[in-house]
Amino acid sequence: MEENPDLFRRPSRQNRDPGAVFPPPSTEGEKLADAVAADVYHPGFLGPGSYAVLLPQDEEPGQIREREGSVASERSDRELTHQHTISKSMRYQMAYDVLSTFRHYNAIRELILWYNASNEAGVIPAQIQVDTVNALEAIVDKHDLRRKAPSPELIEQVLESTARPFVISQSLEARDFHILCSGENLRFEVIGFLLATAGRSLTFGFAPDLFNDPSKKDMKLRFTDELLRASTTCLFLTTMLATVNDITVWMYYENYVFTIMMCGYTGPPSWRRVNELSTQVYALGLHQEKKCAHAPTWLADTRRRVFCAAYNQDKSISTFLGRPIRISKRYTDISLPFDLADNVVTGDKDALETAIQALDSDGWNTQRQWLRASWIRLRHISLRFREEILEFSLIKIDANAEAQLMDISQRIRTSWEALPKHMRYWKTCWEDNIPTSICLMLCIVHLTHWYNEFMIQRLLDYSPLTLNTALLRVSIDLLSNTLTLGTIRDRLYDVHRDMLNGMLLFGVPAASVLATALREQHLTGQQFPAEVSRAEIIRMLSVLISHLDAAAHMENSGARHGEANYNLCRKASKIFTKVIDAVLDSRPAEEVTPARDTMGLDLGLDLFSGAGLDGFEGLDFPGLGMGLGPSGNGNDIGADWGTMGQWNTWGGPV
Repeated sequence: MEENPDLFRRPSRQNRDPGAVFPPPSTEGEKLADAVAADVYHPGFLGPGSYAVLLPQDEEPGQIREREGSVASERSDRELTHQHTISKSMRYQMAYDVLSTFRHYNAIRELILWYNASNEAGVIPAQIQVDTVNALEAIVDKHDLRRKAPSPELIEQVLESTARPFVISQSLEARDFHILCSGENLRFEVIGFLLATAGRSLTFGFAPDLFNDPSKKDMKLRFTDELLRASTTCLFLTTMLATVNDITVWMYYENYVFTIMMCGYTGPPSWRRVNELSTQVYALGLHQEKKCAHAPTWLADTRRRVFCAAYNQDKSISTFLGRPIRISKRYTDISLPFDLADNVVTGDKDALETAIQALDSDGWNTQRQWLRASWIRLRHISLRFREEILEFSLIKIDANAEAQLMDISQRIRTSWEALPKHMRYWKTCWEDNIPTSICLMLCIVHLTHWYNEFMIQRLLDYSPLTLNTALLRVSIDLLSNTLTLGTIRDRLYDVHRDMLNGMLLFGVPAASVLATALREQHLTGQQFPAEVSRAEIIRMLSVLISHLDAAAHMENSGARHGEANYNLCRKASKIFTKVIDAVLDSRPAEEVTPARDTMGLDLGLDLFSGAGLDGFEGLDFPGLGMGLGPSGNGNDIGADWGTMGQWNTWGGPV
C-alpha cells in the first residue's frame, strides 16, 4: 500500500489568519481582568520540611503577629500571566446561578435555623452560622433577590470580595465574625457553606411551609438538587478566585456531607469531595496545633472541631471503599476540641476562659452534659483506633500481626472505660428521662467504638465460625443495639433516615456474620457455644428483614424507589430471607452436603454499579462491609458483608 505524502507534509503558513485561531477578548480589557490573581496560587501552609525553612526569616525575634491571614501575608504580582481555566463570562453565569438561589432566602434561612436548633452533631458552632444567615437578609433585601434576578453589579461585587484575602484579627470576637463575610463583604465560600447546610436540613426531613403541601413534593426534590448544584458551584468558583481560609474548609466539609447524602459513599463525587476536603485541611494547616496559636480562642477550638470531623469522614469513606486514607494521625499534633457548649465557645472571652479552666484533666466537662463537641471527641477517639486497624486490612495476619491486633483490642477496651461514665451507653437510658436524641447519640457512639472490636475479630478470623465466640458475641451486641433504634417512638423529629442508616451501617455487617454462622451450623450440625442462642439470632435477623422491607415505603428514609439505599435494602432483605428460609428447613444436617466453598453467603450484589449508601454528618456509623469475591465482582460465592468497615453518617435532626 502506497503512503500518502500529504500526511507528512508540514501545513503551509500562507493565508492563515491567527485571529481566527486565537480570537481577541470579547470586551476591551478582559485579558487583564481575566488573569489569575497571584494569591490564588499561594502555597498556603508550609511544613517543617519545606523550602521555606531554608529562607532567611524577616520577622524580628519575639515579634508577635497581630493579624492572621488564611495564608501567609506576603504578596507577589497582582496577576499571573495565564488566564482562568473557565472564562470570565462562564464565571459570571455560575455566580448568577448561585445568587439566584436567594429567591428562596426565607426557606434557606428557616432550614438553617432549624438545623442549628435541632442538630446534636453539628461541627461549626451554631451561633456563627445563625448570625451569618441572618446577616444575609440585608443584602437580599437591598437587591430584592426574592423577586429579582441578581444584578451584574452584585455579581461583580461578590466575585471581587471572594478574591480578596480573608484576614482575621486576633481580637475578633465570634459574634462579629459574620461581618467579614456578609453584607458588602459577601463571599462565595459562605454562600456555599450555608446552601449545603440548608440542603442537608431539607434532606433530613425538615420541610418549610413552602414544601409542606404534598402536591409540591417534586418542588422539594428540585430545590434539593438546586442547593447541591449551587453549593458545588461555589467550590469551583472559590478554587479559581480565593486563597484557602476557614470558611473554605467549612464549605468543603458541609458540601461533602451533603454530597454523600445525595450520591452515596460509592458515588464518584463523594470520593472527589473528600479528597478536596483533605487538600483544603492540609493547605490551611489545620493538622498542626501551631495554626491555632495566633487565632482567637473560639476560632482555634473551631479549627480543632473541623479537623477532627474531617479526619472522621476520611476514615469512613476510605474504609468503605478500601482506599488509602487521606488524613493520618501520624502527621498531626492537633488536640481534641474543648468539651464545651457552642454558646460558651462563641460567647464572652472571660467566661470561655473560666469554662476551659473548669474542664477535667482530659478536657471533658464536669457537669455531665452531652454537647456537640462531646460527640466529635468521642468519634475521634474511636476512629484513631480505626486508622490502626485499617493498616492490617491488606496484609497477611501472622503471629506478629495477631499480637498487634490483640494489643489494639485491649486499648479499645481501656479507652472506653476511661470515658466519663455518662458518655458510655447503657441499655436503660431510654427509660431514664434522657432526651431521645441523646440516647440515640449514645447508642451510635457505642456501636462506633465497638465496631473496632468487630473489625479486629473479623481480621483474626478464627474457624469454625460457629465456635468463634468472640466474633459471635460482638456481632450479637451490634445487631441487638442497632435494632433498638427501630423502637424509637419520639416523633419530635423524623427518625426514619437515622434508623435505616443504623440498620444498614451497623445491622447488616453484624447480621452477615450471624447469618453465615447460622448457615454453617445448618450445614455441619456444629452447635453454637452455650452463651449464643440460635433462636435469638433468627429472631433478630427476622426483625432486621422487616425494617429493610419497610424502608421502601417510609418518607425521608433514603431507601424509597430511586433513592440511594433502595437497591441495597431490597437485596439485603432477599439475602437474609433466603438464609432464614434455609436454616428453618426441616431437613436434618446429615441430608445436606456441606460443601466448603458454599459456606459463605451468596450475596450476589453488584454494589459498585449503582447509587451508593446515603450518609449524614456527625455520628460515625461503622461499617457496611461488602467484600467482593475473588473475581472482583459481587457475584462470587462467599462474598462478605462484614469486611469494609466504618461509615460516618449522622447529622440528622437531633
